[in-house]
Amino acid sequence: AIEALAKQAGVEVPRSSTAPKQESGLSALYDLMTTVATEYYNQMRHSQRAINYLKQRGISGNLAKQFMLGYASPGWSHILDTLGKNDLERKKLLDIGVIIKKSEGGYYDRFRDRIIFPIHDYRGRLIGLGGRIIDQGEPKYLNSPETVLFQKGHELYGLYQALKANRKLERALIVEGYMDVIALFQHGITFAMATLGTATSTHHLERLFRYTTEIIFCFDGDTAGRNAAWRALQIAMPLMRDSLQIRFLFLPEGEDPDTLIRKEGKAAFEKRLASATSLSTVFFQTIGQQSDLTTLEGRARFASLALEQMKSLPAGIFQTMLIEELGKRTRIDTQHLKQQMKRPPAAAASASTSTPIVTSEMIVNHFPAPLRLALALIIQYPRLAQSIDKPLPPLTHAGFTLLTEIIEIINRSPHITTGGIHEQWRDKPAAAVIAQLAHWQHHIPEEGIESEFLGAIRQLTLASYDAKIDHLLSKSAQQGLSTEEKQLLATWISKKKSPEETH
Repeated sequence: AIEALAKQAGVEVPRSSTAPKQESGLSALYDLMTTVATEYYNQMRHSQRAINYLKQRGISGNLAKQFMLGYASPGWSHILDTLGKNDLERKKLLDIGVIIKKSEGGYYDRFRDRIIFPIHDYRGRLIGLGGRIIDQGEPKYLNSPETVLFQKGHELYGLYQALKANRKLERALIVEGYMDVIALFQHGITFAMATLGTATSTHHLERLFRYTTEIIFCFDGDTAGRNAAWRALQIAMPLMRDSLQIRFLFLPEGEDPDTLIRKEGKAAFEKRLASATSLSTVFFQTIGQQSDLTTLEGRARFASLALEQMKSLPAGIFQTMLIEELGKRTRIDTQHLKQQMKRPPAAAASASTSTPIVTSEMIVNHFPAPLRLALALIIQYPRLAQSIDKPLPPLTHAGFTLLTEIIEIINRSPHITTGGIHEQWRDKPAAAVIAQLAHWQHHIPEEGIESEFLGAIRQLTLASYDAKIDHLLSKSAQQGLSTEEKQLLATWISKKKSPEETH
């Protein structure tokens, strides 16, 4: 329970230097991940090709050591042969996602001929790996799958290094890739971090706001970048306390932080950071693109769309200032706007707010990573439904409801195809989402499809445990728990910490 509360608060549990190290299934997996990352780190020393690649990208030896950069050799079984000498060892390697199980039996290494980026959690524990191909090939980047150690939607690459490099984290710069973080650190921007192939989540922001009061998102200046900024803004709005600041840096076309800082240098990049666009400006710009403010009808629509979004803001000075700015732009009395804010959301207004902005691709990208993967795989490979041997735990997410409905349909019609699944939703709102997922590029070898699918299902199970634990911890803080609820909390924490419970 102490460990769970410490995780919620983002603090380290004090320990006596004489306290015995806790030996558990989970701690053994952390140790194994460290061993794997160390093996890749040692391999880097023996690959001149990998060393030359880092030098060409301007990465110093000290920085490579700081981030523990490694190299995975081209062979299919280096880690497997080195660290998986028996069934138990191979099972652990599979549990942390560094090997993949073949459908016909046997295993192979997930990472081959790639620069390896070990991923630390905020406490410095190694939890996963990222790999970038050196030459041409697909996928360009490859991440560890979701595991009992690694939940992509919760972690930020570079956060641990940023906390070590800064006594006080004045700001956090969120970028897209590993190399962006590394390049920025190389040039003295030591507060950069990256999401791990997922959209920014509430978990990311809640974690960061424990350390800093300012977050800058870095996106491309094209339509995709603007849409990504809008999604991040919507995630951030419910968390916007008056003491916090969120801004957006939009880069020139064809540039990313890696190329830009190497081209312009630290001083020029810091000037860009200083002039980053405020959340309020992006908010009004995005809403304004859907309305003609020169007409009464356009201003009414603008006000309606803005108010519906602003209802997610916590009450406070920032919300009041946004309402006042909205009044100036629409020429509507501020008091009237405040009265409108108190009305419950209208279904029609909500629909009109989302329609111009949200596409099926954006909906899919906003799904939690394991849910998106599970949906895509089962739509493309309906046979995977047969591999689920336990009922799925309930989760309050529209995409999860879709997953359970698809599994039920496949169980009723075991020979149904991807086209047949899409036909079941013809003329229904989810049809576009299913079509998008049916063509989603997952870049998983055929031999690893079932293993990756079951791994995603395990992560959904873990998410359900998290929801139950969070609910009970919240209730405990507010009104206390009954004896039965305390026992239930202990049970859920125990289940989450045991890898076997999620298989």
